[in-house]
Amino acid sequence: MIKVEVHPVTPEKRFITKIANVFSSDGILIYPTDSGYSLGCSALSKKAIKHLYKLKKPAKKYNMALMFQHFSPISEFAQLDNFAFKYMKPLVPGPYTFILPPTNWGRKMLEVKRLEMGIRFPDHPLLSALYTEFPDPILTTSAHLNPDDVFVEPDEIERIYSSNVDMIVDCGPIPQKPTTVISLINGTPELIRQGTGTFQK
Repeated sequence: MIKVEVHPVTPEKRFITKIANVFSSDGILIYPTDSGYSLGCSALSKKAIKHLYKLKKPAKKYNMALMFQHFSPISEFAQLDNFAFKYMKPLVPGPYTFILPPTNWGRKMLEVKRLEMGIRFPDHPLLSALYTEFPDPILTTSAHLNPDDVFVEPDEIERIYSSNVDMIVDCGPIPQKPTTVISLINGTPELIRQGTGTFQK
């Protein structure tokens, strides 16, 4: 396991390159987001996805989401209609998880049967820098094994995950701030969970 300490506001390019290489090599990483530390892998790596599911078994029951930088790749994984696009666009990047219907390819790629898929556009300097070198979507979930776990310090996360992940990206303490979860499946916004983002009707 590799641990890198990265500046939380101006992440160093040499570390961004290392992080991108781990994602590209089917790795599992712990990294910062605007909602706290998360655990994830490339959404295009079958090997990494299976590893992630095994690590967070039963992972398919956990709240996982796909992280994107741009809207265009979403259509491969989820059905993004005009209503959903217009609703999401002014709110991203930000502390929201949007629920959309998955495409058949998306369900097959992620090996899930459910008819919902979470979509995220996190607002964090490290992720913004990462996307310049690793533009693929990332399958992501909160960095905890139990619902009651609250990890703020990277050292706490390292004690739990050091033998199960390929890299931990340390940006210092980050408080957990749950995202606001909004379903856009039925053509109208439905609040599923109130988090730090303001719900727009």
